[in-house]
Amino acid sequence: ETSYELIVEGQGKAGFVKGTSVIALRADGATTVVDVTAAVHTGGPIARLGQRLIGGVAHMMLERFFACLQSKVGLKSL
Repeated sequence: ETSYELIVEGQGKAGFVKGTSVIALRADGATTVVDVTAAVHTGGPIARLGQRLIGGVAHMMLERFFACLQSKVGLKSL
């Protein structure tokens, strides 16, 4: 198994955001399984948007990333 960690931090007038994500790749026969776990913490006015909205946007961005990856490398399915 191979894994990668992404750490994000930002701060501005709208508040702050801190997030981590771990992407693990593991072999499953002739395929590779991708497991993603993430956590995000917000504070200030941006926190009023709610964790669900931020989580939904993060999920959408992840789906776009894998769709783009699939189109670039010609994978059959994700």
